[in-house]
Amino acid sequence: MLIKDEMLRGAIARALRITEDKITKEEMKKLIRLSARSCGIVSLEGLEYAENLTYLDLCANAIEDLTPIKGLREIEYLNVSKNMLRDIQALRDFRQLVRLDLSRNNLYTMDISALAGMHNLEELNLERCKVDNLMYLENVKKLKRLHVGIENGPFPLSILGMLDNLVEVHMNKMWLYDIADLTYLKKIEVLDLSTNLFRDLSPLQYMKQTLRSLNLTNNMYLHDLSMLKEFPNLEILEISYDSVDDFSFLKELKNLKELRATESNLCDMRYLHGLTKLEKLDVSSNRLIHTEELAQMKKLRYFKACGCFLDNIDFLKDAKQLEEINVYNNRIKNIDVLKGCEHMTTMDVGANNIKDISSLADMKNLECVGLSHNVITDLTPLKDLTNLASIDLYNNVITDLTPLEKLVNLSSLRLDHNGVMDLTPLEHCEYLSSLTLKANYVSDVTPLSKLKHLYELRLDDNPIEDISMLEDMEYYDKFSY
Repeated sequence: MLIKDEMLRGAIARALRITEDKITKEEMKKLIRLSARSCGIVSLEGLEYAENLTYLDLCANAIEDLTPIKGLREIEYLNVSKNMLRDIQALRDFRQLVRLDLSRNNLYTMDISALAGMHNLEELNLERCKVDNLMYLENVKKLKRLHVGIENGPFPLSILGMLDNLVEVHMNKMWLYDIADLTYLKKIEVLDLSTNLFRDLSPLQYMKQTLRSLNLTNNMYLHDLSMLKEFPNLEILEISYDSVDDFSFLKELKNLKELRATESNLCDMRYLHGLTKLEKLDVSSNRLIHTEELAQMKKLRYFKACGCFLDNIDFLKDAKQLEEINVYNNRIKNIDVLKGCEHMTTMDVGANNIKDISSLADMKNLECVGLSHNVITDLTPLKDLTNLASIDLYNNVITDLTPLEKLVNLSSLRLDHNGVMDLTPLEHCEYLSSLTLKANYVSDVTPLSKLKHLYELRLDDNPIEDISMLEDMEYYDKFSY
């Protein structure tokens, strides 16, 4: 066999659309792209004949040695993340490489000195790696995007200041106490500093005019964000799980389009006054007050406010561009304000006190809806929403499923803890793959026999008289009753 590893051989055969016995050196020359993720590949022996390969994705295998591909000088994209690499010496002469992913190779400390010769590399991912040094990056002058969340170190980061084309840096989960070396970075547009231990943002002062996206999520010692008022071009800001002392800086970020501030003590919505360009807002797990300020945000496409003690969402009356909303676990009784949100694709209004869902009737683009833990009795507003793929109605007062019979694209339906007796309307939902009906009043499961794609079924606590028909269904071992 030309390809020794059985799993690699199968992946190549699929890519070439031939049988494994037809794999020859000539056929291997036709291989341009190969994606073989999570295949259990151990050896790459034989892949050296794919001399025209430009794209190679070997993520999540058990590869230790890259030697067989050392002569493949056409590869521009290489992903060998989640493997067992000790070094990348086989890539020493890969000057043509543009994108390289080495992330999550952390079984050994990896020799990455071969990076020094990758003069055309534009994107590098070292996240969750153990590496011997970062000094090799000095010669990678074309590097634009870098994920440097390595597991070992610390290493000096000032070397990054020598990379004039670097515009995007991810340094999450590095547990850094000090980011002083970032003073040398002056052209950064996207910066991820989430999950670290530093207290001072002043090293970012030279990014004031260039920074567009900043992630400061989960920095427990970072309390003072006041200097961010001097970053006029910020469009994306993430400060979730930070204990911020003062949010007044937000008023100055007039170009902000996305703000994520879950569990950050951002309670007073007056701090968001004037942020009329906001398109995405997450203020979950904060006790919101002065929500009327949110009425100005007419460009919102995404809104999330879970566990915010909201009594209503009337402030969204003009947010007709909404595509996604999640207000799970509040005190909302009425969602009529959402009527007219024709762009809505995803909605979760679970764990409230909602009875009437008539406002959903015209949401023809709705694909996923969460309505659990409410007091809904009538599903009629859903009857014409044929794009619906997932519905969660856990713990309501549903008895009649007739409005669901025309939802031909429905694949997931959760109906536990309702009052359902008749499953006949579901026999038309031919693509239904997951159905949970725990604690209802179902006695006859015969209508389910027509659901050939059903993979998961839960029928606990129902007075079922005969389950024999279930035994003939393909995924019977996945069912519980």
